[in-house]
Amino acid sequence: MTKNNCITEKRTFKQLTDIQRGMLEQMVKSGTYKQAEMARELGVSQPTVSRELKRGRTRQLDYKRNYYEQYIAASGARVYKENRENSHARDHNKYSAAFLAALPENLAPKKGLRIHSVDTFVHSYRKLHPDERVPCTKTVYALINAAVLPIRNIDLPMKTRMRPRKTTVSEPKGHNAKHLGRSIEERSPEVLSREEFGHWEVDLVLGKKTKNEPVIITMVERKTRYCLTKKVWGKGAALVQKGVLDLMKKQGLEQFKSLTTDNGSEFSSLSLIESIAEDVQVFFTHAYASWEKGTNERHNRMLREFIPKGVTLRPLSYSYLLEVTDTINHRPRKIMGYTTPAERLQEELADLQAA
Repeated sequence: MTKNNCITEKRTFKQLTDIQRGMLEQMVKSGTYKQAEMARELGVSQPTVSRELKRGRTRQLDYKRNYYEQYIAASGARVYKENRENSHARDHNKYSAAFLAALPENLAPKKGLRIHSVDTFVHSYRKLHPDERVPCTKTVYALINAAVLPIRNIDLPMKTRMRPRKTTVSEPKGHNAKHLGRSIEERSPEVLSREEFGHWEVDLVLGKKTKNEPVIITMVERKTRYCLTKKVWGKGAALVQKGVLDLMKKQGLEQFKSLTTDNGSEFSSLSLIESIAEDVQVFFTHAYASWEKGTNERHNRMLREFIPKGVTLRPLSYSYLLEVTDTINHRPRKIMGYTTPAERLQEELADLQAA
């Protein structure tokens, strides 16, 4: 089960068991216990006992045909079970019909590529239609899990692949046997803050692991999360270095201050870029420490939604790759206040021109 990012504290209380209800019924019949004493005997709070007594209160008739109220454990358990069954939202139709109709079209489009996640679509729709009643993100997921909506979990590729998030920061365990250039330890700590534009992470996305198989070069800017891709016919060091340099020249060398990649042999010539673009520094992560360029790894995962693993990249057209890249760059990001990487890039380019 995956972890969520809710700030609600985990509830620690437990409901009464049948044994505890039986004990409570005996204490009530004895007539010698106060509610506080009952709570201490059962190991629960006094309000819990008070609610249970109201829940199990049953009208009885004595042998003189006089009515009286008595707590009965079986009645308390029955009412509790009925309340639990009815504790979910009774009618999802109270929400905007237009929103519920648009949700499947945006999360599982029949034509085109998916742009929105559940959270970003909820936020975007609510912003465009402030007068409509729109459910929150958690409610939409609950409706999907309950099979109320035509959307299924399999239609949400990221949800089915989520893993529990690590609670501790990992330390690099590998040792770089090759010295390809500057270590990431030499990189300025300010890069981690994402406050400065121009720091990019570089990686490759592979198809089939066969000889002469094309690969995709991916570059992601850390501050704006803007992504660049290029298909090259091979993963030789010279081809990769030329492909990266072509992407940089096409984008504009003034937008690059540093490149961070891993120490694979395919990047062994990447340091040569420093002699061509003198203002750019190339850094290499530690061995087996892919999280040190986690922004790129996260975008590679989004790319895999459209280009699955184990599929040859030979028939992949340049136009389709460009369409996929544009789709990723136009996805709103919660971490950036629901703006898109394309919008953030335009803001940075405007600042560069004004400087």
